[in-house]
Amino acid sequence: MKMNKKSIIVIVAVCLIVLGSAGAFVIWKAQPKGVMVAVSTLPDSLNPVLEQNTSGLNADELLFDGLVNFEVDEQSGSLYSELALAESIVQDSVNKKTYTVLLRDVMWHDGTPLTASDVEYSFAAYTDENNDSPKRDYLMSFIKSVTAVDDKTVTVEFINPIPEFRAYPVLTFKIVPSKYNGQNMQVNMRSGENERKFATAPVGTGPFKLADWEIGKWVTFEANGTYFKHKPQASNLVMKRVIDPIIRINEMRKGRINLILETNPMDRADVEKIPNVDVNSYMPYAFYQVAINTKLFPNAEGRQAMARALDKKALIPSITDKDSGVILNYGPFPSNLFASNIPEYVNKPMPNFLPFNAKEAKKLASAGGISGQNAILLFPDSMGEFGAKMADGLVKQFAEIGLNVEAKRTGDKVFNRMVYTEKSYELALMYCEGFDNLYSSLGDWYRSKGSHNITGVADSKLNGLFDAWEKEIVTSNWIDLTLQIDKRICELSPALFLCSLEKDVYSRGLSNVAIATDNPFLSAENWKLK
Repeated sequence: MKMNKKSIIVIVAVCLIVLGSAGAFVIWKAQPKGVMVAVSTLPDSLNPVLEQNTSGLNADELLFDGLVNFEVDEQSGSLYSELALAESIVQDSVNKKTYTVLLRDVMWHDGTPLTASDVEYSFAAYTDENNDSPKRDYLMSFIKSVTAVDDKTVTVEFINPIPEFRAYPVLTFKIVPSKYNGQNMQVNMRSGENERKFATAPVGTGPFKLADWEIGKWVTFEANGTYFKHKPQASNLVMKRVIDPIIRINEMRKGRINLILETNPMDRADVEKIPNVDVNSYMPYAFYQVAINTKLFPNAEGRQAMARALDKKALIPSITDKDSGVILNYGPFPSNLFASNIPEYVNKPMPNFLPFNAKEAKKLASAGGISGQNAILLFPDSMGEFGAKMADGLVKQFAEIGLNVEAKRTGDKVFNRMVYTEKSYELALMYCEGFDNLYSSLGDWYRSKGSHNITGVADSKLNGLFDAWEKEIVTSNWIDLTLQIDKRICELSPALFLCSLEKDVYSRGLSNVAIATDNPFLSAENWKLK
């Protein structure tokens, strides 16, 4: 059969389309299956030694263990510490500074055994200056040395005598392998190719191991069948990037998402209408504040005027005026800091050095030169409708002292660039998280050269107070230093301290979900798809 030129061209075109489709099919990856967790941002690193974003910190709980782990009691929802990689931890009966740790027979995800050298290496990596680990100062304020005695025995020497109940939380730092890809790891985890690769393809001992990382879309973890506690009940867990909070909720409604971590207090009523949704609530170690660019607002009296102008309870009716689920903060520390951690020492709120007083606020505004001034209050898209209402409430209250503020919603990337990188903002409504129960890393925000110092505050007295506070182990002295820090920061007023709100985590199609802290994955090995 003869074909004319036109027929041949058509056939060739069809073949090219088919081949092109086949090529697209090869490139296209099907979405993984398993427990689907919606997040706005995927991890930026999976190395627990180095600085990480919130998703990275959360994922650490899936991949790694400490000598001790924090766990959640499913019945009470309370947090407690429990031996993990350590089979036993025994304090020396004479030298109360020394603890001897015996390790469990545990395997790394690559099949090699955990050894005491891994524990010694991990502490060295956390405390190496080149790594600039966020945990460095905290660990060094407690621990003098970590030494491998033999393959299964470690000696931990604390700086001062420390009781077991206080030593356990310190020993929750995640253990990383001293060997990776058959090579000894350098203590400087930023220096070599092998060390840098560990951040994106890590090996841990945790209940899940990394299976796949599709950049910008999802990170998949598969169950570790040899996990020392028990094999996770879910075969896979997927952190899926879903930026828009409305889409996250719609995806849950359609049964495509099992867990939403980043939630908005304004959404709860609508979410509760979705069939079979469970709302897990807890008070996070976090708070809302307005950061003030002190270069643009250089007068402390002007900044204090903004603080005295705020009637925090009235900021968002039906949210900030509730009797439960909200903590109004009077300073940089949440006002329940002492009562929730050491009620046997102090069982009352933090002092209120800058109480709401409209008359005093107007005087300070005039003296501080902000009356009649114009400013822009930025807030990120991720805060959604809640952020819009909070910003509107702030704008109205600032107007009472003659400060003309315009609220401006912006994309998270732009917000982060302007606030954290360029520091080109004027006022910024922020959600600050990633703290422990004692807010031990607060100095990062207020030291002159703190890694999160976005306000530009620089005060030698405050630096000295943080130095002493971070090293103090006597509870009564620590309380006194905490109060001094609180007072000094209020005097400087580099930020406006608003509130801490009970946080909701929504789950659907999952059982055994117990969440008590900002890290939602403490009980992940028990989660089961219904």
